[in-house]
Amino acid sequence: MFKRILVPLDGSARAEQALPLAAHIARTYNSAIILTRIVDVFETVGASSIQAAALTNEIREIQEKEAREYLQRIYGARELERLDTAIEVHSGDVATTLLEMITRESIDLVVMTSHGYTGYKQWMLGSVAQKMVHDSIAPVLIQRENYALPCGTASGDLKFCVALDGSELAERVLRPALYVAAACGNVRQREVHLLRIVKAMEAERVEIFRRIHKLDIQQFLYNEATSYLKELGERLNKEAAAQLGVRVTWSVIMGSDIARAIIHEVEGEAPVMQGPFPYALLALATHGRSGIARWAAGSVAERILNNTKLPLLVVHPPKKM
Repeated sequence: MFKRILVPLDGSARAEQALPLAAHIARTYNSAIILTRIVDVFETVGASSIQAAALTNEIREIQEKEAREYLQRIYGARELERLDTAIEVHSGDVATTLLEMITRESIDLVVMTSHGYTGYKQWMLGSVAQKMVHDSIAPVLIQRENYALPCGTASGDLKFCVALDGSELAERVLRPALYVAAACGNVRQREVHLLRIVKAMEAERVEIFRRIHKLDIQQFLYNEATSYLKELGERLNKEAAAQLGVRVTWSVIMGSDIARAIIHEVEGEAPVMQGPFPYALLALATHGRSGIARWAAGSVAERILNNTKLPLLVVHPPKKM
């Protein structure tokens, strides 16, 4: 499904850590890769200086020339050999320009690191990666410096987690997650685990519902979530996942804090420097059952994006008309 893959670079070695992953996926699916670097002149010189404004065109030309020379060097990298690769240099606001490229050039996947030349907070908590995740019409695959998503012979027993909430919108992440798992994992060692968190209710509310409606609402919700994942998982194992050689499993967990429960499940108890996490990647949609206002504005997806150490595959489903 990934015909055109966009790799944004900023000139740093950190940002270039997205290249091996993007190249491996491209080689698997015979995809084209577009390497891009965006020149933001106003970020460099400031918009308030009259003297700087007079030199804007000259500065832009110098930076674009440097960016093109840099991308030409990357173009010749060994991992990109025999791949259909193009380079593009643009000027403007980085996030806005990237989003325009995704639409204009029919990009199917964006592969980028969670931070680059300007550091972790600028990329992940600041403007660029955050806007990409929230507004990109293409799936965004975020590579990590300290816990990179392995691929090919280095992948070993690869296990992805897909967080779902029971909605069709959240399920939009399934197809790209299966394809990334199929590309990165070794044969017979690719697992995509479907996870759903059932929010734990206060005991008093559960008891009131039992008294009035003669129903254990907490158990009902747990059973409903289990049936949903079982049916979905079995269908995937017979159809899409089976065709890609990916095994689908599932589980339901109770938790009072959905975001925290998801992060705890995928990262486990071990500190990052003392061993691998239970999962190699977390995949999720930026909004689902509770609507874009809840998911994208900070309730669940926002907290996960800003706090997990895992590589992420994020899909921003379009609004229903």
